Amino acid sequence: MIYGFRLADSQHWGVRAGEGTGEWADAFARLLGLEPLRDLPDNVLHLERLPHSPGPADDGFPGSSGCVKDGWQIRRSPFLEIRRHPSVREIVCRLHDTEDFHQVREQMRCALFPVYGLTVRRGGFPIHCALVERDGRGVLLVGRSGAGKSTASGRLPPPWRVLGDDLALVVRRPGGGFAVHPLPTWSAVGPDPEKRMWEINRGVSLAAVFFLAQSAKDEILPAGEAMATTVLTDAAMTIFRSVRVQEQSLEKTLLGGNVFANAAAVAGSVPSRILRLSLTGRFWEKMDKVLEVKKGDSPLSPIETRQRKTA
Repeated sequence: MIYGFRLADSQHWGVRAGEGTGEWADAFARLLGLEPLRDLPDNVLHLERLPHSPGPADDGFPGSSGCVKDGWQIRRSPFLEIRRHPSVREIVCRLHDTEDFHQVREQMRCALFPVYGLTVRRGGFPIHCALVERDGRGVLLVGRSGAGKSTASGRLPPPWRVLGDDLALVVRRPGGGFAVHPLPTWSAVGPDPEKRMWEINRGVSLAAVFFLAQSAKDEILPAGEAMATTVLTDAAMTIFRSVRVQEQSLEKTLLGGNVFANAAAVAGSVPSRILRLSLTGRFWEKMDKVLEVKKGDSPLSPIETRQRKTA
């Protein structure tokens, strides 16, 4: 059985269960709204159980994914290992054997690291934010923990919809522009995976970014490209730091540089604003104005207006 998902940047991923990992794969698929695949995807996460007592021979790792022994790149986090080899199609995700749900949840969170890495190489990034949608257009609410992302997204009335309130994946569309996919709010994932679902296959066009700040009244302020790039980069690197995958310093430098460049591309093409919001105001009306484009009465800058007209 292979579960799979597609992203708007043409990534096609599969999750294949190895011996003893079927239950884990089923729960992961329910959480992300994955469906069984009939065709073989471009990228496959192959799940295996990590031996209880790995010996010296295990470092070479011929494994069940092939006879290749040497040359594996290994990334370790507390409850799993991610191994890849240049000549092996599948990325091997080796799970520590545990019945502790919190550890299983941590495994699922860290298992998405290969998806994040490929997304960055293709021009996108994961980001700590709330993702909301109106009329098929995605909006990011960005702010540090405690800035009010969950509170703000929970107050939005219809036709606004909340797709996620903690994490999202920004991807670059092959034809231009950006899309966003929801990812789980890991702190909200409980032992029963059927209670919540974040459909990673569901991508929406990225229409605007709002940087949240608490205030006594609702207002929209300009956000320059430099400020937007810096905040987006920090919100993205927060995700990479949270998965606690051990990396070489050079790889960290390259990753950070790519994330910064991708964040700059988003800041240069998507309207970004500072949204100061109160506890009782109708702040979404301010957001609506940023999303509107009307002749002679547009809250967008002249450059942004031209971009919308030619999109």
